[in-house]
Amino acid sequence: MRALLLALTALLLAACVQTRVAGYVDPAYRGAATVRSIAVAAETPRLAEREALENAAVAELTARGVRAVRMIDLVPPTRPGGPAAETAAIRTAGVGAVLRIAVDQRAMVARYVPPTYVGDPFWPYGGPWSYGGYWYGRGPFAGPATGGGWVDEPAARYEARLQQAGDGAVIWAGEATARGGSSTDFADLAARAAKDLVARLQQDKVI
Repeated sequence: MRALLLALTALLLAACVQTRVAGYVDPAYRGAATVRSIAVAAETPRLAEREALENAAVAELTARGVRAVRMIDLVPPTRPGGPAAETAAIRTAGVGAVLRIAVDQRAMVARYVPPTYVGDPFWPYGGPWSYGGYWYGRGPFAGPATGGGWVDEPAARYEARLQQAGDGAVIWAGEATARGGSSTDFADLAARAAKDLVARLQQDKVI
């Protein structure tokens, strides 16, 4: 039951997030063999956001038949890092490419939500009206059920690139913009953007 509730919650949050994704394959790699093993590296100093990006991308890649690992597991933030440590970890993992996803912009955007009314706001409170010579009573107009107001919603932009593990050549470049509802946070946006970027990779016939 708990697993079902978590799944339903994830679906509801995903439905609240709207994304737009674009991708471009380098001309030298168009029609080449698809990449079947990838390390996912999220470039953000925020741990929750990093895990959301890497978790979602790895899960989506795995679901699409690609062997995928998280960079946070290859080079944990609790140990010394740097380019040399990352290069050694990628070589040890034996992956063919690295998907890097960077958080380019993030902000809270204000949106006005109009009030929701009950009854007919065009008729006055308790006012009777006539039709065909007969008078009809009008029930009292209840007024707003929920008041309108401004709500803050998260929005973010992500840049992605798929690089060969050996020489670092860029195979594919992509970007995603995401915006959520007032009940979502930046981790929700990151997860949805990562999934949609992986979907674009497959659409572009890279994986």
